[in-house]
Amino acid sequence: MATLEKFVTRMRSGDLSGALEMVDEEAVWQEAETLPWSGQWRGPDGFVRLENAISAWAEMIVRDYAVVAAGDVAELRLGLEFVSRKSGRRLPMEVVEHYTVREGRIHGANAFYKDTQAVNDLVKHG
Repeated sequence: MATLEKFVTRMRSGDLSGALEMVDEEAVWQEAETLPWSGQWRGPDGFVRLENAISAWAEMIVRDYAVVAAGDVAELRLGLEFVSRKSGRRLPMEVVEHYTVREGRIHGANAFYKDTQAVNDLVKHG
């Protein structure tokens, strides 16, 4: 849990390079198949490409979060707000990410959005 807490703190403070140092080269980030940024993104470079893909459509603001131990994974509960690049419309969204963390390294995450249809609507219509 401490690793994920440190990762999120670095990301929120804008220390992307510090956060990426914590990501294993073999890490896999999995996103819902129905989203524009769907699929698997691999390694630290994949994480950056994923962040850029999301950013092309919307600014993603982390309003609050909690890290919870969940057996073999660490769960990151996010209160996000997506802001459409097209219209400026704001969409609050709950996202839960299950992270695999071993020996202080992040080996990937699987993201679960509360409402992928609402995200798609924001992306498509602004």
